[in-house]
Amino acid sequence: MLHNVSETTMHRVRWVITLGWLLLIASFFYDPITPMFTAPEALGSPFRLNPEIYLDPARCVKIRDVCLPEQTFSMSAIIWWAMIVPTGIFVLLVLGHEFWRRICPLSFMSQIPRALGLQRKRKVVDPVTGETRWEVVVIGEKSWLGRNHLYVQFGLFVLGLGLRILYVNSDRIALGSFLIFSILCSMLVGFLYAGKSWCQYFCPMAIVQTVYTGPRSLLGSQNHLQPKGAVTQSMCRMVDPKTGKEQSACVSCKAPCIDIDAEKTYWAELYKPGRRLVQYGYLGMVIAFYLYYFLYAGNWDYYFSGAWTHEEDQLTKVMDTGFYLYGHAIPIPKLAAVFITYFVLVAITFTIGLVVEKLCRRLRSRGRPISAEQARHIAFTLFSITSFWTFFSYGARPSLNRLPYWPLLAFNALIVIVGSLWLYRTIKRTHAQYERENMANSLRKQLQKLELDPTLLEGRSIDELTPDEIYTLVKVLQGFSQQLRLHTYTGVVLDLLQQQATDTSTSFEFCQKLRQDLKLTDADHFAALEAIATTHPEIFVFSGAQPLSTHLPDEDTLARTIARPLGNPTTKRANS
Repeated sequence: MLHNVSETTMHRVRWVITLGWLLLIASFFYDPITPMFTAPEALGSPFRLNPEIYLDPARCVKIRDVCLPEQTFSMSAIIWWAMIVPTGIFVLLVLGHEFWRRICPLSFMSQIPRALGLQRKRKVVDPVTGETRWEVVVIGEKSWLGRNHLYVQFGLFVLGLGLRILYVNSDRIALGSFLIFSILCSMLVGFLYAGKSWCQYFCPMAIVQTVYTGPRSLLGSQNHLQPKGAVTQSMCRMVDPKTGKEQSACVSCKAPCIDIDAEKTYWAELYKPGRRLVQYGYLGMVIAFYLYYFLYAGNWDYYFSGAWTHEEDQLTKVMDTGFYLYGHAIPIPKLAAVFITYFVLVAITFTIGLVVEKLCRRLRSRGRPISAEQARHIAFTLFSITSFWTFFSYGARPSLNRLPYWPLLAFNALIVIVGSLWLYRTIKRTHAQYERENMANSLRKQLQKLELDPTLLEGRSIDELTPDEIYTLVKVLQGFSQQLRLHTYTGVVLDLLQQQATDTSTSFEFCQKLRQDLKLTDADHFAALEAIATTHPEIFVFSGAQPLSTHLPDEDTLARTIARPLGNPTTKRANS
């Protein structure tokens, strides 16, 4: 949604949002304004305390059998938990991660060390030129954290939700301190590692983005359909001080990168360690988090009334009785009960997820069983939409339930409609469709160079053809000469390498179907790479989104790079 908005404009927007967030954090420590909206005499406020209710033992909000004492309270916590957080979830599914990442104040503040020129650097030796220079440090994709960051982020997510119920839900000082600590952590990571390392490898919100974005959000843009060389989605960008034009500022902190191409990242990481735990376990965490309010208080009024956002003495109740079911207290401390609930529900939904995934393998498409990859995608999609609808059955309700009947009904309808549209649009999506659309753009460019018979296009231009029609037209090329087909294939491979849709080590398999359509051999692929190496040698040395070096390799270096798989260069960055 926001990928076409200039970085200068978005920089100002982020400043406004960040200052607003910092003002909200300040209100956790001192708030002389919002308590007037919760006072009993504030008759026009939907948040006012009604003495007739909280003083009546038959109608008051209870924790177990004891009425929860009510008094005028600050609304800052309920604004954060029941308004801002649910808005973020809605934005992710409807507008996409790219919208969220370009406005996220925590991501913005993680870049403060870079803006001040205070990032940690490491001395490296350029393997091509032999020169020694200082480079910013990024997290290596093959390091332990690079391989297992989903487990780390999910663990931080579980810990954060546990601390929320135990300490920071209603204690505004604890909540403000927690958010300030998060800001400092993001800035520390921004100092230690370049790029969006905080967002990619540490921030627990990243797994929420992964779950709700899926291969693509409802209204998000699609990188593979954008013009070559465009700065896409929430890709790191900067304004060139000399030209005033926007350009990429990517340092290849992660590949594939959700900020550059969300759908490519989705399919590439479908089997990444921890991916199923995130997808299936997240639903368990959503259910467990809201269910625990009932398990603790013995009723739903405690949650839906929003009393938990201003409960007095929350910090003193950590060792309180953790479970109270149908009039019976279970002597397990709240400190342990919270995490027991989380563990049990995550284990249940994770197991259900494995079963659903296995059942999806029995589905058939065009008379044939679907692939394991597609079965996992279908299971992931079902769990994502279930999480979304479950979240909005509870999330934001302490605020929404104060609305009149018709606005509340309209909001419920909106959640059902946007969720259904996302489900319909996502569940049938396949990896093959993505690759076909990706390659269709490159094929389109090559077909435009040919003098095709206009009758083949039925009066339309090549730009008006769908990806499937492009592939149908490609089959016509089988009747052309071998040289023309090889020339077309070489142009497509070059375009894909330049777009970073694939690299030299994976292009052989990536373009296999295209070779079959053009009746080309595997040897023709390597002939195409040799031709590309002659005209564009830099492609075989550098990858990532950084500017290409002016130092091109000699023939011996080219021969060695063509002979071995590439895709993990170290010339532009230092790994840790």
